[in-house]
Amino acid sequence: MKRAMKFIVDLKDIESKGLGKLVGGKASNLGVLIQAGIPVPGGIVLTTTAFDDCIESAGLRGHIKSLFETEHRLSSKLAVLSQDLKERVRGVSLPIQVRTEILQEFERLIQQFPHGLIVRSSATIEDVKGGSFAGLLSSYPNIKSKKRLVDAIRNCWASIFSPEAVIYVQERSIDVEDLAIAVIIQEMVDAEKSGLVFSRDPTGRDPNKVVVEAIFGFGEDIVSGEITPERYLYSKKLKMITMRKRGRQEEYLLPSGRRKKISSRFKSEPKLAEKEVNHLATLGIKIEELFSTPQDIEWAFGNGEFRILQARPLLLGEKEEKLFPQIAEHVVLLRGIGVSPRVGSGRVVVEKEDEPYPLVGDSTVVVVRRITNDLAVQLRQSAAVVADEGGATSHGANILREFHTPCVLSTKNATKILRDGDVVTVDGYRGVIYEGDLSISAEEIRNVPETGTKVFVSVLVPEMAKSVAAYADGVSSMRNDYFVLESGVHPAKMIADGNADILENTIYRGLLRVARMFKDKPVWYKTMDAPTDEFVRLEGGEQEQDERNPLLGWRGIGRELEEPEMAKLEFRAVKRVVEEGFENIGIKLPFVRVIEEFRQAKEIAEFVGLKPHEDVSFGISVETPSVVFNLQKFINEGVDFISVGLSDLVMCILALDRESQRVANKFNSHDPAVIKALKDIARVAKRNKVFTCVCGESARDHKILQVLIRLGYDAVGVSMPYFSQIKNEIRQLEDRLQENPRQSGGGSRARARGNDVV
Repeated sequence: MKRAMKFIVDLKDIESKGLGKLVGGKASNLGVLIQAGIPVPGGIVLTTTAFDDCIESAGLRGHIKSLFETEHRLSSKLAVLSQDLKERVRGVSLPIQVRTEILQEFERLIQQFPHGLIVRSSATIEDVKGGSFAGLLSSYPNIKSKKRLVDAIRNCWASIFSPEAVIYVQERSIDVEDLAIAVIIQEMVDAEKSGLVFSRDPTGRDPNKVVVEAIFGFGEDIVSGEITPERYLYSKKLKMITMRKRGRQEEYLLPSGRRKKISSRFKSEPKLAEKEVNHLATLGIKIEELFSTPQDIEWAFGNGEFRILQARPLLLGEKEEKLFPQIAEHVVLLRGIGVSPRVGSGRVVVEKEDEPYPLVGDSTVVVVRRITNDLAVQLRQSAAVVADEGGATSHGANILREFHTPCVLSTKNATKILRDGDVVTVDGYRGVIYEGDLSISAEEIRNVPETGTKVFVSVLVPEMAKSVAAYADGVSSMRNDYFVLESGVHPAKMIADGNADILENTIYRGLLRVARMFKDKPVWYKTMDAPTDEFVRLEGGEQEQDERNPLLGWRGIGRELEEPEMAKLEFRAVKRVVEEGFENIGIKLPFVRVIEEFRQAKEIAEFVGLKPHEDVSFGISVETPSVVFNLQKFINEGVDFISVGLSDLVMCILALDRESQRVANKFNSHDPAVIKALKDIARVAKRNKVFTCVCGESARDHKILQVLIRLGYDAVGVSMPYFSQIKNEIRQLEDRLQENPRQSGGGSRARARGNDVV
C-alpha cells in the first residue's frame, strides 16, 4: 500500500487480490485490472476500516446481527428491521479523520474529473466467487458536491441492509461474520454507449462463446433490464462475431439522470462496429484469464475510449433435470432471449400495477414488463419468469440464473399475450414459451416397459437428450432448427459471408454428441426444413419471399437443392461424424415431393465424399400424397428407411393449413383418407422389408396408435415429454391385441410388432 492515509486507498495502489477485506470485492478486482494494464476509470477507495469505525461508534453491530438472523419468510418483521437499520446508518456521524480524508480527496478528484464522480459500493461479500450481489447494492452517479458525496457514502453503506440483500445472503449461504463495506469514489465516464461482456455464454455455457451487449448512453438501463440491448456472440476459436441481434431502445440515459430520444437515423444503426465487438470480446477473454474464471464485465465508451467499470465472477446456473420438448410442433406462444439454462412450467401470473410483487410459488410462471434487481430476488422461487424487456447481462437475469430460476427476457409483449391462469412451459435455453405443461420427470423415463413397436424420440437440443438416450429405441429426427436458427443470422447470409464452417461445425458437434449418447441405435439426421416465415425473422431474412402458406411453400429438400451450399455443409458435417466411427447415422430428407429430389440429394452427398447406403443410410420423410402414390418407385431408388411425417401428411391429404385457426377444427389424423394412406405405406414398406416409423405429434393420438400397431409399423417417433406415456400406452395396446387376436386381424403380439397388416 503506497498511500499514507488511514482510510483512503488509491485504486492504482491495490496490488494484490488478497485485499478484499480492506477494500471489498469490487475494488479489489478493479485494482487487479489496473495492475494488468486494463483501462479503468481512476479513483479512490474509502476502506472498510471507515465503515467499521462508524458502525462501532454508532453501536450498530447488534442491529446488523439481528437483521441477518431474521427469518426472511417473516417479511413484515424483516422489512421493519431493515428500514430501521438503514435509517440509523444514513444518520451516522463520520469521525473527524474519516471526514477530513474524504473531503481532501474530493477536492483533488473533482479538479481532475470536473464532469463529476460516481460513488459505488464494494462490500467484502460482493463480487466474489460465492455471490455477485448483482445490482442489489447502490451506486450514486453525477456527484459534484461535498454534501452529496457524504450522503452517497452513507447510502452505499445502508444498501447492504435492504430486505432483498438479506434474503440473497441467507439463501446463498454467505458468511456475514466479517461483513463490511468499502466505497469506491471514481471518475464518472460520460458514456456515449455502454454495456456488458460475459466471457462465457451463461445460457449455453459454451466456453467458446463470449456475449457482448450494448446500448446508447449511461449503463443503468441495461443492468436494470429497462431496455433490450443489442446482443452479439463472439467465437473465441474463430475470433469473429457469429451472431448479432438488434435491441429495442427509444431513448438513452444521460449521467445526469435526464433522458433523450434517439433519432430515427441512429435507431437502425448497430451500437457497435465489428472491430469494437472484437475489442470488447478480447478484453473479456483477457480478464477471464486474469482471474482464472468466467467473468461478468461492465464497460463504458466515452471520449473515444472503452473503459472497464467492473469485473466479477460469472455464476452459472445448474443444468435442468426434467425433460422438455425437443421439436417445434408444440404451440410456440412467444420467443425472447433465454438467460437462464433451465426449463420450468406452471400457471401464469401477470404483474399488476397496484401490486409491488406478484404472489409466487414453484408452480407459478411470473410475467412482468421488466425485471428489477429487487423483483428478481422476490421471484427466485417461481417456476419461471418471463419479461417484455431486458437482456442476458442485466442484474435481474444474473440473480435469477444464480438461483436456478428459468427465465426468458425480451419477448416484447408477454404481458399482453399471456393471461392469468394460462399454463405454459418456459425454455430458458432457447428463449421460447410453449403452450401447456410439457414437463416429465426422469424417473418416468427409467421405468418404461419393453414394447414390440419401437419408440423413437426427436432431438433438438443435444444436451437435453441425455436422460432418455438409454431407454429410447432411436432418434426419429435429429433436427437442425436449433443450430440453423439460434445464431439469429440467415444461413444463406452466413454462407455468403464466408461463415459456412461455423454452421458445419455446430451441426457436426451436435450430431456427434447425439450419436455418442445413442451408441448403436438409429440416429436420423433431418436436413433443413424451416419454412420461409421462420427464416424471415433472422438477420439477412429480408430477402425471403412472402408466401401465403409457408408450410406448403419453399421448404424441405426441394429448397436445399436450389441452395446446394447448405446441403453440402450439412452432408459434410454428417460425413465427419461417420468418419468418427459411427455406423448408426441416417440422413432423412424432409418434405420430398418428387423422386428427382431423392436422386439429386444423393448426388450432392456423393459430391462431398459421403456414399449413400454404404457410409450412411438414406431415407425419406413421407409427407406428400405424391410420395405415397409413388412409394415403390422411391424404394426402387434405394430408400433405406421411411419416416412418415404424420402432421404434414394430414395437412396435405386434407388440403388444409395446419396452422390456420379457421380450419384447425377440420384437422383429423384418423380421417379415412389418412388411414388409407397409412395402410398403403405400410403395405409397400412391409413388402420390401423397409423399416418404417410414423413421427410427429399427431402420432400420439390414441386412435392412431391403435391403427399403427395393427398395421405393423416398426416404430413411432415422439418428442421426449411423451416418450414414457407412449411407451406405456403401446405396451397396453400390444397386450390387448395379444389377448384379442381378432382385433388385429388374427395372430399374436408378433403381428402387433410388425409382422402383419390389417
